Amino acid sequence: NDGAYFATDFRLPKGTWCNPDDRRTGHAYAWHFLVSGWAALWRGLGQAYYSRGYLEEVNAGNANTSNWLQGGGINQDGEIHAVNSFEASSCGTGACAVKDGLNHAAAIWNPEGDMGDIEIWEMAEPLLYLGRNVKTNSGGYGKYRGGCGFETLRMVWNAQDWTMFFMGNGFMNSDWGMMGGYPSATGYRFEAHKTGLKERIAIGDSLPLGGDLDPTNPDYERHLDATAKIKRDKQCVTTEDCYDNYDLYLNYLRGGPGFGDPIDRAPKAIEADLNGKALLPEYAAKVYGAVFSESADGVFTVDEAATAARRAEIRNERLARAVPTRSWMKEERARILDKHASVQVKHMFATSFGLSEKFTAEFKSFWDLPADWTLSEDELDVPTYGSKHRMDLSLLPDVKTVVQVEE
Repeated sequence: NDGAYFATDFRLPKGTWCNPDDRRTGHAYAWHFLVSGWAALWRGLGQAYYSRGYLEEVNAGNANTSNWLQGGGINQDGEIHAVNSFEASSCGTGACAVKDGLNHAAAIWNPEGDMGDIEIWEMAEPLLYLGRNVKTNSGGYGKYRGGCGFETLRMVWNAQDWTMFFMGNGFMNSDWGMMGGYPSATGYRFEAHKTGLKERIAIGDSLPLGGDLDPTNPDYERHLDATAKIKRDKQCVTTEDCYDNYDLYLNYLRGGPGFGDPIDRAPKAIEADLNGKALLPEYAAKVYGAVFSESADGVFTVDEAATAARRAEIRNERLARAVPTRSWMKEERARILDKHASVQVKHMFATSFGLSEKFTAEFKSFWDLPADWTLSEDELDVPTYGSKHRMDLSLLPDVKTVVQVEE
C-alpha cells in the first residue's frame, strides 16, 4: 500500500486513535475506523470528479463493512475453532453520478468482493444457512441508489460452548449520501435462543427461512416457539453471547449510500426495485414520491403521470418549509452558544477540541464565537476512560516513539 500513503498528507494529533498517547488502549485495529473516517475523503473526491466532468468516477461513499460475525467454540468436528466471517467483503457500493451502486459486491479494504460459497462456509463453521438474500432497503435512496447489502440467517448446529457477537453500526450512520442522496440504512441485531427448531424440524413444521424482508413487520418470530428468547434491536456492538444448537443469528451486511435527489429517480427504476425486493413499498411512496399499484400476483406497476404530479407536490412542500441558509446559520450559532446538543455530540466535540488547538480555532472562527467560548469534558460530567490520566508509550523501557507530523 505504499502508493496510497506516499500520496497522503497525514495529520495525526497526539491522542487520536492513529497516534495514541496511552499504552493501556488497544489500537492494533485502528485501521478499521478509516472505513467510516474516510467518508469525507470519498465525498471530497466525488465532488472534485463531478466538477471536472468525470461523472463515472464519482463515488457517493462506501458501506460500513459490517456486520462482523465473530465468535468461536468447539465446532461440528469437535475441534476448537474461531470464526471471523468474511461475508463482509461483499457489501453494497456507493452510487455514482450516472448509475446505481452495485449490490453485495465489495469492501473498501478488499478488491476481490468474494462473499464465499454457502457450502464452503458450512464446512468451515457449525452454522447452517436458513437464508441468504439481498437486504431489502439497505442501499441509500437517491436518483441513483446505493447498492444493497445482503443478509444470511445462520443456525448453530452440532457445536458446543459456542459464542458469537455483533460488531457494526446500529444507532448511527457512518456514511453520507451525495448531492441529495441518502446514506445507507443503519444496522440492527436479530438473534434467537431456545427456538424450538429441533422439534419443529422433527415434525415438519414451518421454519424461519429466507430474508428478514421488513424488520418492522417481522416474520421469523412466527416460526419459533412462543417462549423463544429473541433480541431484535439497534444494539449492533455487543459482547459475546452463548449460543446453543438450533439458536439463530442474522448476519446483515450493509449497503452503500445514494447519489442525487430521490424524486429525480426514473419511475421504471423504482418499479424494478419494488419487483426485485430492493425497496419496500412504504419508502417508494414516502421517499421517492412514487404512485404505484400491486397486482393480485404481487407485481408492482408505477404510474408515471401520477408520480410526476405527486413529485410536484413534494417540491412545493419543500419550498413551504425551507428557510434561507443565513437564517439557518443564525439559529445554529445560537444553539452552539447555548451548547444545545445531546451529551454524545457535545462529548465528541469536547474531546476534539482537547486534541487540537487548530481545529478549535477553525471551529470558533467559522461560527464567529466569542474568544472565551469553550466546551470541555470537565463540564459534561461524563466519566471517560483516559480523559485525565494517560500512560504514554514513550514511558515503556527501551521504547523510542516516532514523532508524527503536526505533533
